[in-house]
Order: sequence, then structure tokens, then C-alpha cells
Amino acid sequence: MTTRIAIIGGFLGAGKTTIINKLAKSLKEKGNNVAIITNDQGEALVDTKYCADNGIEVAEVLRGCFCCKFPDFMHSARGLVGSKGPEVILAEPVGSCTDLLATVVAPLKVMYPKEFTVAPLVILVDSERVLEQGFDPEKIGDYLRKHQIMEAEHVVLSKTDKVTAEELDEIKEVITTLNPHAHIISYSAITNKGLDKILAIILSNDVSARTPVDIDYDIYAKAEAELGWYNGTFRFHAKDKVDGYDIATKVLRSIAAQYGADDIAHAKIMLQSERSSMKISSVMQNITVDNVSGSRYADGNVTLTVNARIVSSPEMLRQTVRMAVQKTMEQANIAMSGFEDDCFSPSRPNPTHRMK
Repeated sequence: MTTRIAIIGGFLGAGKTTIINKLAKSLKEKGNNVAIITNDQGEALVDTKYCADNGIEVAEVLRGCFCCKFPDFMHSARGLVGSKGPEVILAEPVGSCTDLLATVVAPLKVMYPKEFTVAPLVILVDSERVLEQGFDPEKIGDYLRKHQIMEAEHVVLSKTDKVTAEELDEIKEVITTLNPHAHIISYSAITNKGLDKILAIILSNDVSARTPVDIDYDIYAKAEAELGWYNGTFRFHAKDKVDGYDIATKVLRSIAAQYGADDIAHAKIMLQSERSSMKISSVMQNITVDNVSGSRYADGNVTLTVNARIVSSPEMLRQTVRMAVQKTMEQANIAMSGFEDDCFSPSRPNPTHRMK
């Protein structure tokens, strides 16, 4: 019996982690054994902490995308199968990754057909971003976003509760122009509209059958290199209860104030204490609460994990995040007990395999 792998890609901030956790929860409720593989160019992932907090088995592929770390991806997938025996693995590639059909789906199909079957490729697209930014041919980063859509077998439009019916029709026209072959699903994380349709794809017997789409790796590399990539973990001890929501939103707003809305691909915070946790995100300066477990107030030993993907030099981004956290802590009269962080621009993508 093979394990089914469902890859759910899409640009930074589209809502991949949220939908994957919702899908995992639904699959568990239906009696399916499910696991998740998260992915990042660096370390200290908010996404992994969030998945684990929700009681889901999770493995990581770090310091590179699935395509460039394909042996690590296989090690994670096989490790989960060997230890937990999932029937379904939901795989979330890093948001700046594309060319998944050629570098992940095809190698899985060709090299491991007795171990894994691969569901049709699902790409999540932020409806608000399409509406507000479109796809500017002069912007290198938009090349990456377009290619993600062009190779999709199913396009899931997220955040559709934030656009009108007329605007949604306009967005669908844009998607259809880029990829007339893709099946489009409207989805809302608030109402769960469309979640059943995505779940049906995962539980079906359909397999990925799309031919890979050509890509210019020089432009792809430049698009990824535009982004500063920050991962940091800050620790402090709260003698009295502190408002975790207030702290997280102040840090995110302080970061956002230094950049234009279009430059903020995604920034997110996971704040965890011994009795509570919350995940909060910022996309194009819009802040949303993704999850709260327990109280919004935290005390005792607290960890603040920050992930930010922003069009910026790594040096400026590192300084911006550190200052945002420091300023917020000083205002709350909290002394940090320690931190570690890393900030860089992703290196040129160099996939392990590329198969047609």
C-alpha cells in the first residue's frame, strides 16, 4: 500500500499553513492517519511549532526548498511512514518555491512509485494580493507568483471572504488567463467555504498528471534573492501576565512601518508560554490572528518566534526585527533572557532532480 502525498504550494502569506492544519484536522476526524512536512530556507519555523501545537505529526525540511533538498524531503517522508504510518502526508513547500512538477512531483512518480502516490498539485493564491497587486511584468517577484499558478492543477483562491463577488469573478479571469487548464476553488479560512472540495481532491484516487511548465532559472533566482529571510527566537520570563496579542501585534506593526505594503511578502509570530500559544500573521500590512490556544495572556517562560519574508537587504531586515522586538519589550517592561536569529537572502535554486 502506498502513502499519498498532497503538495500544497503557493506564495508567501497565501494561507498554506492554516489550510493544511484545517485539512489535517478534518482528515483525522474522518479516521485518517495524517502527517505534515514543513519547509523553509532557514530554521526556527513558526509553521512547525503551529502544527505541533495542534497535535499533528510533523517533520521539517530546512535550509532549502523541497526541490533543492529532495533527499531530505524523502528522508522526512520515509521517516514519517516508518514511525507513524500516515496514510496521507500534506507537504507545504516554502512560499518562494515553484517548478514543483518537475523537481518534486516527477521524481516521486518516477523513482518511488511503490512507496508514494502524488495527488494533483494544489496552489493556494491570495485573492487580495491578486486584486491589489496583480502581476506586474516589470517586477521580478511576480514572475515567480505567475509560474506557481501556471503549473497548478488546482488553484485555490484564499481569503475570498474579503473580496466582493464581482471582484472574485475578476480574479478568476486573471487566473484562467494564466492557466486555462486549472480547476479553480474559492476558499475562506473564516467560513471554511471550499474546504470540502480540497479535501475531496486529497481523498480521491486522482494523481498528478500535468506536464511540467518551462521556467527561466535566472529570473527565478533573482526573484528569490529579492527577499530578506528572517528567522528568530526570543525568550523572556513574565512574572505577571502579559498580553501576548498586544506584544505580537506591536512587533508586527513596528516591522511593517519600515516597509511598503507590497514589500511585505509575509511576517508571522508564534508566541508560546507554558499555558497558552498564539499565531499571528502580517501580509501586505494586514494583521490576522491565525490561532489562539488557551488564553491570550502569557506568563512564566515565554518564547517569541518571528519569521519575516520581506523585500529588503538581510542587514536592514535583521536590524528592523530586532529593534521592533526590543522596543516592544521595553514598553511592556519585560527583560529578554536570550535570543538567536538568522537573516539572509536565499541562494540560487539548484534542484536535485528536474524531470519532464
